[in-house]
Amino acid sequence: AEPSAPRRPGRPARRRARPSPAMFGGGFFGGGDVGGFFGGGVPGRFDHQYQAFPVSFMGKEDLEKGNKMILPQSALDHLARLNISYPMLFEVSNPSTGRRTHAGVQEFIAEEGMCYIPYWMMGNLVLQEGDLVRVTNTSLPKGSFVKLQPVSSDFLDIHNPRAVLENSLRNFATLTVGDCIVIDYNAKKYEIEIVECKPAQAISIIEADVNVDFAPPKDYKEPERPPAADALGSSFKAKVEESDQAPPPEPEDKGPTLFGGSGQRVDGKAIKTPLASPILGPSAPPSVEDELDAKMPWRNRIPKGVKRIHPPYGFNMGHMSAQKGAAPPPKPVEDLWMGSGQSLQ
Repeated sequence: AEPSAPRRPGRPARRRARPSPAMFGGGFFGGGDVGGFFGGGVPGRFDHQYQAFPVSFMGKEDLEKGNKMILPQSALDHLARLNISYPMLFEVSNPSTGRRTHAGVQEFIAEEGMCYIPYWMMGNLVLQEGDLVRVTNTSLPKGSFVKLQPVSSDFLDIHNPRAVLENSLRNFATLTVGDCIVIDYNAKKYEIEIVECKPAQAISIIEADVNVDFAPPKDYKEPERPPAADALGSSFKAKVEESDQAPPPEPEDKGPTLFGGSGQRVDGKAIKTPLASPILGPSAPPSVEDELDAKMPWRNRIPKGVKRIHPPYGFNMGHMSAQKGAAPPPKPVEDLWMGSGQSLQ
């Protein structure tokens, strides 16, 4: 290395001044305490108040299906100078009542000093047209779980409510516990209340995998449960006992009976009523055993003995096992042509 040039005595050495970091900080490219559009600084704060109006005043009725608002151009200029995280999320509150919710932004085309938000959000914040609303930038964690509760049980009449809800939540940027969002489906509006959110009370659902759970509707009534089996058995037994103790029903009046009178004999004697008379009712049914005995007389035969239908038929008459004189002897057969002839003379 070459030796350095000797310094002149009595003259101090010069040092080159380094640029200070504050010279390029706080501007468009970031750095410093204020921050810039491309990051690198401390996040800034966006806090403004605007007059609130429904999005329908600008002809943006489609924004009623979500929770995104329209801000003026000056808000974009201010946000561009701040080191904010994306997507842009805001806390919207009512200064007079303290009610608050969260929303995203759709466009920056509103008039200066005005803010257009969905009408159902104005209802949650208890805002009228022209009331002041406070808009503050915020950062929310990505949601992992949300529990919803329909206000009316009409929501259960939808064929596939989970698919309808997933399709509707695509228009939302955030969900806040306590809000009552409105879902428009098949020309009908359904109110859904946010009951629970995880991991925080307010979450971001942009590009997030969120598990959805449903609570029963507020006006839902559970169907009545059937009584227990023992109660059914006791009630059935009581009904059977009542039916057993019930008096017999009175005979129905079928009108006048044909040929129900009685006949009279000319000689005044009493008429013997036959067994099959209509007055006495139908005759007794024939005995099955008697019919079988008449058709099959061998049913009552004695094994290796004499067939009997009407006694005695010679049974035990003169037999060794029978007592003598137990049966009378048979009568002799008379000759019908016996006799003597008589002459007329």
